[in-house]
Amino acid sequence: MNHEIIIFTPIFAGLIGLIVFTILKKRKRSAKSIYKLIDDLEKKYIY
Repeated sequence: MNHEIIIFTPIFAGLIGLIVFTILKKRKRSAKSIYKLIDDLEKKYIY
């Protein structure tokens, strides 16, 4: 269980950083597409 947390935490932190960077870089991009991206990645990693 600990190994999963150790692997998952940097991936999740990197993902959040990437999303924030994308939002700052492309302000006009719709929030809906970003939420869809987060949802798809959550399904990939969590389920």
